[in-house]
Amino acid sequence: MKKTNRFLALIAALPLAAALSGAPAHAQGFGGLGGSSSGGLGNAASLLSGSGVNIPSVSSLPSSNVTGLLSYCVQNNYLQGNSPSTLLSSLKQKSGLDTSGSQYTNGQNGILDTGNGNTFSLSSLEGNLKQKATKKVCSAVLKQGKSLL
Repeated sequence: MKKTNRFLALIAALPLAAALSGAPAHAQGFGGLGGSSSGGLGNAASLLSGSGVNIPSVSSLPSSNVTGLLSYCVQNNYLQGNSPSTLLSSLKQKSGLDTSGSQYTNGQNGILDTGNGNTFSLSSLEGNLKQKATKKVCSAVLKQGKSLL
């Protein structure tokens, strides 16, 4: 009877173990995972490993998309304090920044515009994963925004 219980416990734990482990391939789009790159997403790879989600690096996004994403993050309270709002105002006033184009609009809607017509929508994530991943992306967007000034 004990062997059966252990076997059932092992079988029940397999999906959890699979979700918590993860192949390194899932982290390919995270550029700068150690946090040293201004566009890196910190430990987001461990957050999303095993989920099949591959979020692109924020450092490769156009400045108008970064600014739009910063607006999305501020308006949806993923970033706290006055610093993100002040940075957003400064970025909007920067000459040459297109705030009327699709890259900016995509950013305002939580869409990372990765180029060549490819996008990644934060709204495609669900539940707790969406909340945590969006906070990580917003933190990376804040750092990337500062580097654009």
